[in-house]
Amino acid sequence: MNEAAGYPWYAAVRGDELLQGDILEDCPVLLPVLPADTAGSPGVEWVQRDVVVLSQSCDMVAGREKVVEVLLCATYKRSEIEDQFLKTSRGMEEARRGNLPGIHLLAKSELPGLERELRVVSFRRLFSLPIALLRKQAAGMGPRLRLLPPYREHLAQSFARYFMRVGLPADIPPFK
Repeated sequence: MNEAAGYPWYAAVRGDELLQGDILEDCPVLLPVLPADTAGSPGVEWVQRDVVVLSQSCDMVAGREKVVEVLLCATYKRSEIEDQFLKTSRGMEEARRGNLPGIHLLAKSELPGLERELRVVSFRRLFSLPIALLRKQAAGMGPRLRLLPPYREHLAQSFARYFMRVGLPADIPPFK
């Protein structure tokens, strides 16, 4: 089982309420489409993706929204991973330890009816959708997974670490 005593990873939820850590499977998102030649104009296409909500829960309270669009991040089932290093046990262990800044792992779900394999969150693929559209999408889904504390906050912290990185022009030399 994936949970320490008293600390389940997920809850099953329904409806249009959105919170940080909500997982929306097969959610329609827009992807840019670049033309084959330089004379063409770029376009967009709708595709289905599994995503997790990154926007703060307090910014999405119905009737008191502080955001117009919700920030989403792509999630992939472990079996869908194409990155050769991440496919390995060593790669997954590095991700689990937080040593791969653009990657975060979510435990498998064993909730009845919502059994899911381990997921890999990639902070390198972000989306945003209007909150009204996302609420409509969430309301039309059946039961879905919601990441619970402290795992939701762990995801948010991992996301923040990825985006707050600072590259130094000159670093302290290695100690030998």
